[in-house]
Amino acid sequence: MTCDVLVIGHGLHALVTMAAAGGRLLPGRETRRVVRRGRSISAIALDHGEISARFFVDTAAGPSLADQQAFEPIAGREYIDTIAVTEGPGGRYALPYRAALAPAIDNVLVIPANLPPALALAAAHAVGIAAVLLARTGQPANQLDSATLRERLRAAGARL
Repeated sequence: MTCDVLVIGHGLHALVTMAAAGGRLLPGRETRRVVRRGRSISAIALDHGEISARFFVDTAAGPSLADQQAFEPIAGREYIDTIAVTEGPGGRYALPYRAALAPAIDNVLVIPANLPPALALAAAHAVGIAAVLLARTGQPANQLDSATLRERLRAAGARL
């Protein structure tokens, strides 16, 4: 049994990643399928187990997440390709550009789901600027010069 469910929040991240992968299934998400309506992706099909809430779509831990790479910000760590910074109770947290690249999927920029809110907001700004630069130059996301991106971010008022 399947049911169309509107994807919100972290589920949208999985949907975009799956769509960018050419509709291939994500590890641990074998029952999900992209449902297309016209040119926009607006829903995802879930199996009955997900609908009846035996487990939740946005579960933050579990065996299905073992294969996924996650970026865990570490206080005080600096990166040569830092694109977002925030101050927290534990110190200064930085996000490198390479953490926004989806592994094995070309030209997809993502924001890791486990970031503190202030860092996620700064990362969204940085990923937006990166998308503009990539659209203008036509180069692949993994070849974007992080120094150029950092210059544009500073010009836009970002603290790095």
